[in-house]
Amino acid sequence: MCFSSALTMMNARGQLFESEEGKALIEEAARHVYKSDSINSANAIADVEVLFPEHPVVPLMEAVFILWSEMPMHTTDTIFLIFENKLKEVIKKSKAMPDSLRAEKIFFEMSARGFLAEHYADEGAYLKAIGEARKTYGFMKEGFKLLPDAPEFLLTSGLYNYFRVAYPEKHPVYKSLVWLFKSGDKQKGLEQLERAVNETIISRVEAHLYLSYIYLRYERVPEKSTYYLNKLYTLYPENSYFRAKYIESLIEMEDFEEVPVLSDTLLGHSRDYFQMSGEVFMGLYHEKYLGQVLKAIDYYESAIERIERLRGHGAHYISWAYLGLGRCQIDQDPKQSRIYLKKAKDFAETKWVEEEADLLLDRIK
Repeated sequence: MCFSSALTMMNARGQLFESEEGKALIEEAARHVYKSDSINSANAIADVEVLFPEHPVVPLMEAVFILWSEMPMHTTDTIFLIFENKLKEVIKKSKAMPDSLRAEKIFFEMSARGFLAEHYADEGAYLKAIGEARKTYGFMKEGFKLLPDAPEFLLTSGLYNYFRVAYPEKHPVYKSLVWLFKSGDKQKGLEQLERAVNETIISRVEAHLYLSYIYLRYERVPEKSTYYLNKLYTLYPENSYFRAKYIESLIEMEDFEEVPVLSDTLLGHSRDYFQMSGEVFMGLYHEKYLGQVLKAIDYYESAIERIERLRGHGAHYISWAYLGLGRCQIDQDPKQSRIYLKKAKDFAETKWVEEEADLLLDRIK
């Protein structure tokens, strides 16, 4: 559940945007968060708190500030406990709001619970994720009814319709747990998200991001993904997450020319996740574009050495690294190649990585 959509739902229904000053401050804070501008984000959030000292928007903004500055974050990290407590504060303050602000009550609690559900799911805490998702769903049903009068609900409705079908398909462990939820419609979800890109205001960034991710990892239509990610990267070149996903989309299109320049910032990043992604991208650049197999192997091996520190994050990129090592070794050392290709399948998050690994394994037999 994204920050900007949570701030946009209210329109004229609640107290937030009755103040033009408050609306401007919130929009400013969101821009700084996406730019990874720590100082200005903190200052803008403090200014919002002066105007709305008891509003759930303040702890929500603080939680999202943590999310972007600490990405990727693990539920076992100390910082996650702070993040989690901020979201619990959002829930508490949302419940305390008067019924006259029902739309805000619904949306802020839904946002906080959606964040929790997403993180629990990413960490494999399936029962906790389902528990939060069930509570989130209760609020979403009310949101569905508001959609005709509130275009910002296009984002959350589109995400629900798409992922209600797509997520259990990709993660079968959830199939037996989602029967309680209303059925979805992937095509309708995509159409709603496409509309959200054009019809929403503050949540437009998330609409671009989610659509790009869907087209990149679920639908594998990289040209559409690149279109949305190029817009995000152009607006927020400081955002390493947007940058990494943009490079990934270019590689999926076999467009390698910009990869070295774009990856340089990732290679020098302070966090292992982004260093690892840059190393994988450079491995692919040297292997597939320059044909420099030994250099590619060095990059792939360096990325894989970070596995323990990543603690489960970046599995897709690691699967690419193992797949690359398998390709590079298939003629010189078939036995080792087989080991790498099986590892690629173990880490694979997309069916096409598994399919390529299987094709290469068939060559070795």
